[in-house]
Amino acid sequence: MGERLKVLLILALTVIAVVGYAVMPQQISFNGFVVRKLDLSGLHDVVPFVDGQHNTDEAKAGIGLVDRQKEGFVNGVDTTHQTVLFFGDSMTGGICHRLDDYCHANGHKLYTITWYSSTTEKFAKSNILDTYIRLYHPTYFIVCLGSNELFVHDVPARRQYVNEIIKKFGGKPFVWVSPPNWKRDTGIDNLIRSCVGDGRFFDSSRLKLERASDHIHPTVSGSAKWTDEIARWLGDPDGSAHPIRMEQPDVHYYSSYDIYTPQFDGFSGSDNPVRHRHFGRR
Repeated sequence: MGERLKVLLILALTVIAVVGYAVMPQQISFNGFVVRKLDLSGLHDVVPFVDGQHNTDEAKAGIGLVDRQKEGFVNGVDTTHQTVLFFGDSMTGGICHRLDDYCHANGHKLYTITWYSSTTEKFAKSNILDTYIRLYHPTYFIVCLGSNELFVHDVPARRQYVNEIIKKFGGKPFVWVSPPNWKRDTGIDNLIRSCVGDGRFFDSSRLKLERASDHIHPTVSGSAKWTDEIARWLGDPDGSAHPIRMEQPDVHYYSSYDIYTPQFDGFSGSDNPVRHRHFGRR
């Protein structure tokens, strides 16, 4: 009996150690070899509500959750004017002006947050989204985040940050634009897709985009092509879970965009979005 208890105790301690390591944010390595974590992502419920519905497997799938018979929808597309909050890392800088052209042409108001070197963790833990939501009351969210996490080794630990970001939306419609991968990622794209569902995930990795001299960020023309593809998908009732009007613009508009440095860690004191606002076209 004593030996059985010892075996059971060893097994229990082993399970505790494995699960504990899987959920901790740190990664253990020996002589350059990284100890792989058990992926517990399948055990998590993502968010309690998406577009007002419980986040079941059907909800994760995205398509078909939105009531497209309600007022404002025409041929499956929401034609009401939206207040759009577009936010993410430096990749937003190439998209925001062309996206603003689309928003102007279709009666939407766009606010853009470009936070250099940001990650899902930074947006989840800071008060930046809470502040914009309180001040500007967005009705639609577009996320472009993950480029600085393409090669991380603690991918499962990022799920909590993605979930926290989504919770901040309060059930409002959203989509997540994946990074335009320049190399194969270590799993962040699949993790985000599993959190938001196909109907809310725009896969940028499939696009062939012209790159700038850093071979990472798309050029101006590459960003324009990227934005056109995103906008086409956003307006497609067979693509986006909550399609909105995104007819192609025929003129360029004078844009505003808010820039945050890597050192920014949230608003405090008298700091506010207006202090970070720029105007023009980059």
